Amino acid sequence: MIEAEQLTKFGFSKNRSQMLIITAVRILFQVAVLFIAIAFQSLQADFVNFDVLFPVFVVLTSTFIIDILVLLFFEKVISSKSAVSLVFAFDTFYITLLIFFSGINQSIFLFLYLVNIILCGFVFQRKGALILALWTSMLFSLLLIFGPEVRGQTLYFAVGVNNLAFFAVAGLAGYLSEQLNFMGSELQARGKDLRALKNFNQLVIQNMATGMITVDSEGEMLQVNSAGEEILEINESDYLGRSVDLLLDGFVDWIKEQNFIDTGKRRVERDFNYEAGFGEKKLIGLTVSPLRDEESRLTGYILTFQDLTKIRRLESAMRQSEKLAAVGQLAAGIAHEIRNPLASISGSIQMMEGLLEANEMSDEKKLMRITLKEIDRLNNMITEFLDFVRPDKTQLKKMDLNLLVRNILEMVKVDSKLRADIDFQVKLEGSAFIEGDQDKLKQALLNIIINACQAMDSSEKPVLLVESQDFDQKILLKVKDSGCGMDERTLKRIFEPFLTTKPKGTGLGLAVTHKILESHQAKIFVDSAVGVGTEFILEFPKFEESSAESGEGAGETSKDSKLLAEFSPSKDDRGLKVKGT
Repeated sequence: MIEAEQLTKFGFSKNRSQMLIITAVRILFQVAVLFIAIAFQSLQADFVNFDVLFPVFVVLTSTFIIDILVLLFFEKVISSKSAVSLVFAFDTFYITLLIFFSGINQSIFLFLYLVNIILCGFVFQRKGALILALWTSMLFSLLLIFGPEVRGQTLYFAVGVNNLAFFAVAGLAGYLSEQLNFMGSELQARGKDLRALKNFNQLVIQNMATGMITVDSEGEMLQVNSAGEEILEINESDYLGRSVDLLLDGFVDWIKEQNFIDTGKRRVERDFNYEAGFGEKKLIGLTVSPLRDEESRLTGYILTFQDLTKIRRLESAMRQSEKLAAVGQLAAGIAHEIRNPLASISGSIQMMEGLLEANEMSDEKKLMRITLKEIDRLNNMITEFLDFVRPDKTQLKKMDLNLLVRNILEMVKVDSKLRADIDFQVKLEGSAFIEGDQDKLKQALLNIIINACQAMDSSEKPVLLVESQDFDQKILLKVKDSGCGMDERTLKRIFEPFLTTKPKGTGLGLAVTHKILESHQAKIFVDSAVGVGTEFILEFPKFEESSAESGEGAGETSKDSKLLAEFSPSKDDRGLKVKGT
């Protein structure tokens, strides 16, 4: 059994918009009565008794005045149960007057009693409708009893039938209202639960640490959560309804190749290369799951992803550190076991050369000089190796990275061993300072730039792009060439010592470069493709005044010519580049 308190909680009298509907229906019927009266007067002007119609217009006028007052004080009226009850009681009274003045037998307004009872039932449920039916029965019965038109058995029949109709309609209207209110309460509760569940699901999705994108079957994006926006550095509103290929190039074609419909796969995984911001490359680890409806039809996909860039870089750094540790253990032994015999061999050969005749063109002297030259080359290789494994003694000072890069580019442009037709495109927009050792950074950057120039020896249009830009806590420096590029295998091993594709290269140039950049807390990322070119992206932390003493900015020094001579080795000995596959 539903308690009355629960029913009236959702009644029309508790809802402003619903009470407005009730009032609008009341006024609509009153306007209809007025229209009927005017139409009747117009169509039968010769037979109209104005003594009958005049009271009808007076009653209607009074009713409209009451309605105006109700509308003027609507908020107060609907907040009072007694005021609303009086409105319905008055409506019954004015309907009775209309029937009285228009004639009981011929009145067309009897149905208004039923309309009024039904509306009251929607407001006050069954109890209110029955009370109004009783009030209506009393007024109508008095009208029949004291009226001259109905007498005898007809009177009893009319009173009984009409009163039965009043109470029957009241009961049905009240029952219907209670059921509607019960259904309304249930729907409201269900709707509240659904909204709470939806909000909870949305809250979970938005607070996931993993990025998520939902797309339809054609690859158009439907939703991107907060983590996804952060990882991809986008705003959701800019991409909703657009193809996911704008973010993950080639995704739509790739996902169609997976053929989820026929194969029944539950998920697939793949890594995507993604470029965000100022040339910042990210490796996105992507997992795709199909969305299916109740009939197992494919309706879309859920993409969950993470930024694997830092993880991969940490893995690479750990591998590099392990290699350096292993190499460091051999450094001391190599220095003693190889360098000392080399010195003895070199000294012996020089003594033997002195014992020979003074003929400079003799075969013996030529062979001895070749041997001495190769000994020197081997000794230089050991020196580079020791420099690579020896702990850095850096003197960090505040310096201008852009100024250092400009100086290096000026030195490279006048290097006769490099192509003279290289198109240098320089866009140094960064203005912040970094903390570094000018000489060592010059060595590292010079090695990268010279490698880039050498990689373009066979390029038809050699272009070297060098640009920098400031960010919140970092400065990015990008060096991009249009050279031969590297294959995937070489790219993975690019900073390994002794790895080179050059006939006489030592393979230590980029290894030393990596070590120098690492000692400056700089991050380095390399992207390359065979036949396209190679791009180095270096990320330096900005100089903080509170964490280091201010020093002089980097500038041109008297060491420039010396550094150019020391770190402009021959084309056979400048690091690692792949020429061809």
